[in-house]
Amino acid sequence: MERQVMIDGRQYHMVANGASPRIYRGLFGKDVFKDTQKMISPDGTINDSEVFENLAFLMVVQGGEIPIGTKIDDWLASIDSPTAILSAAPDIIGLWNDNLDQASEAKKK
Repeated sequence: MERQVMIDGRQYHMVANGASPRIYRGLFGKDVFKDTQKMISPDGTINDSEVFENLAFLMVVQGGEIPIGTKIDDWLASIDSPTAILSAAPDIIGLWNDNLDQASEAKKK
């Protein structure tokens, strides 16, 4: 799944796919599924902004916007507004959820 997401006035090409869990584990040493389960509360608010930022960073890296090896702190420092990523939450979370929905659909022939 791919999507263009506007963060702080800049358009980012974001990607989420079958490689996302492995890349996330390589970048952060954690399980993306466990992390994202605790990321959002039942009422839709983001409980863990660090996990949310990690997820956004993962998808920006996969989209080719920044090279693998870039530190997340360097990417975050390039964004002027500390709330800019949170304002893009519907698009970022939507891309992740669409990717999960796509992966879970059975293929019928």
